[in-house]
Amino acid sequence: MMTNHVRIPLFAALAAAVLLEPAGAAEILQYADDDGVIQTAQVESVIRDEEEELTVKIIVGGRKRTLKLPARRVVQFRRGDTEAENAWSNQLGRGLRMLSAGQLATEGTNPGAEEVFTKVAYTKEEGIKGQEALFAADPSHNMYALYYLIETRYQMGMKGDKARLEMAAADCLQFKERSTKKKSIQWDIPGDKGAVGKGDVWCWGESRLMPDVMLLEAKILAALERKDAASKAFDEVIDRVKKKNLAPTILTEAYLAKAEHEAKGLPSDQQEKLFRDAGTLMATLARSQQDVYSRQVIARAANRALLRGADLLMESAQQGKFGWDVPLQRYEQLRDGEGSRDPALWFGAQAGVGVCLVEKGEGARAYEALLDVAIRGGEYPETLARALFYLARAATLFAKEVEAAGGKGDFLRAESDLWRQDLKQRYPSSSWAERAQQK
Repeated sequence: MMTNHVRIPLFAALAAAVLLEPAGAAEILQYADDDGVIQTAQVESVIRDEEEELTVKIIVGGRKRTLKLPARRVVQFRRGDTEAENAWSNQLGRGLRMLSAGQLATEGTNPGAEEVFTKVAYTKEEGIKGQEALFAADPSHNMYALYYLIETRYQMGMKGDKARLEMAAADCLQFKERSTKKKSIQWDIPGDKGAVGKGDVWCWGESRLMPDVMLLEAKILAALERKDAASKAFDEVIDRVKKKNLAPTILTEAYLAKAEHEAKGLPSDQQEKLFRDAGTLMATLARSQQDVYSRQVIARAANRALLRGADLLMESAQQGKFGWDVPLQRYEQLRDGEGSRDPALWFGAQAGVGVCLVEKGEGARAYEALLDVAIRGGEYPETLARALFYLARAATLFAKEVEAAGGKGDFLRAESDLWRQDLKQRYPSSSWAERAQQK
């Protein structure tokens, strides 16, 4: 145990960090109710946080009440609050703020998320007697900090830092080892200036974050190009979530990420088949779900997989591997089939139809298809941005067709400029706006 004269400077540093931090938000829980509607609540305290269940005290209308949820209904819940009285909860919130802002690595005297989460992940601080609520850590602080540390290093790795990917992979193994009923185990604890020493670290038992960590591990292995190990890791996540009926968002993300991973380097028809198979699997699984929220999430993901497959066919057509009728027919199938029950799929497929018609040089048909997306598809920004880009091209093609028939295309040419300006104004940072700028 650390002596008091060592603790006090540490507490002073943490307290100073609290005072320097701008006001943050309380811990917020998003969850699905019995009807599949997403609700939001402020969490006052956590009673139970295990793989298959989350029980918390929430504040509703100024009153506290207990809420018990199966893990599959938890949409999002992150521990950490920059307004918390407890110094370690505050540090978690501070680190999350850095993570969301992309402040990952320490630069000079400015600490990054990696440094903050590393300190919290290994602390066993018990606090000064009588002030434990303010300064004592508990295993949940370690657990969430290690999970956030994995996220941070994964992001750093995806920006080109392979060493951080390796560290994140090792952190995943550590998370699994510490998810035990033992009070503590021996582990390599990082110290100052890169030093590492053996020491006791807390364990936390069963963790609701385990499937999230397993999914991150699979993605990390994929990024490290360990193809077979990554595929196996994705399968392990899928099997665990299905067996225990856990969060559908993790299940669907694992299916989609696995398809992306295994599609690399394959011919386009095989890539499309991977996504079509994943979509079909998820669609079947969705129909078997008794929970409304799970059924909705999995069904939507199934349609995203099918749409991704069609997009891959379009990319191959752009590369000249086959004609535009191949992706066009697939988009039409999706729009007129599953798209009739899923607006996101319908608009995505309709935009795909319009793109294919533009590339085929059919201005009038393309304009009609894309105009429908532009008028009614505002809920889907990425789809709308693509539609606006191609709508500008479709208007020009349509103008040429009108002029070829003896009419005047001035109005449509002006429309082309207006659609391009609309794209730049509404989605200035999108890749489609950048492409429009080059025109």
